Amino acid sequence: MVSTSPPSPFNRFRSRLIGKADDVRERPVVYVAFGDSVTQGCMEYATLDLDAVYHAQVKRLIEQRYPRSVISVINAGVSGDTAHQSRARWERDLFGFMPDLVTIGFGVNDAHDGPSGLAAYTEALRELITSIRSRTEADILLITPTGMITSDNPFIHACDRPAVPSFLHTAEHGYLALYREAMLTLAAAENVPVLDAYQLWFEQARDGQDLHARLANGINHPDRQFHTQLAIAMAEKLLKEEAAPKVIHNWNRGEID
Repeated sequence: MVSTSPPSPFNRFRSRLIGKADDVRERPVVYVAFGDSVTQGCMEYATLDLDAVYHAQVKRLIEQRYPRSVISVINAGVSGDTAHQSRARWERDLFGFMPDLVTIGFGVNDAHDGPSGLAAYTEALRELITSIRSRTEADILLITPTGMITSDNPFIHACDRPAVPSFLHTAEHGYLALYREAMLTLAAAENVPVLDAYQLWFEQARDGQDLHARLANGINHPDRQFHTQLAIAMAEKLLKEEAAPKVIHNWNRGEID
C-alpha cells in the first residue's frame, strides 16, 4: 500500500502564487494579516516598524520563492484590539480585500479578561473562521499569542508604566496560557492550521535567553529578531515541502544576510 501525505491546507494559496506568475493578467495574490499590535508592527514605545513586522518578512520570503508572482499584504493589525472587538472591522479590513490567505493573531489583549473572557474569545474566532470560509476562498492560519512581561524590567518606557500592573496580573495568573490553549483547541475542532508563536517564544527561555530583553517595549511586543523567527516558521508552513529560504535580516546593520 502506498501511503500519501494529506494535502497542504495552503494549496490554494500556492496555486494562486503560481497562477499569477504564469499569467500577469490574473488578480494579484492578497494576504490579509489580521490581529492586534504585534501584527500592526508595534515595537518600542510609540514605534511602528513596518519593514520588520513578521508578515512583511513573510512577503519577502515568498517573493524569493515566487519571484515572478505578485503578492499584496494588507496590514490589518490594530493595537489594543481583541478578537471580540475586531468584529466591527471585519468587513472593512478583511472581506473587502477578497483575500487568498488570512492569518489571525489575537490573545495578548484578550487574556486580560481572564477565564471569564474565554467564551467570547473562542466564539469570535469561530465566527470569523466560519465567515471567512463562507465569504471567501482564502486559506486560513491561526497564530497563538506571543509572550508578555512576567516581572518589572528596565526595558519599559515611562509612558507605558501605567499598563504594567494589568499585564503582571495577567501573567501571574497564567491567563495567556489559557488563551493559547483555547486557540489550539479551536484550531483542532475547526480543522484550521495553527502556528504556535507562544511555543516558539518560550523555546527561547529554554535556550537561556532573557525574555524581557526580547520584548521591544518590555511588556508585550516581541523584538525584530523574533518577528524574523516567526516569519521563517510561517513561510515554512505556507510552502510546505518547499524549504523557506533562510534569509535573516540583521537589524543592527540594516541589511539582509
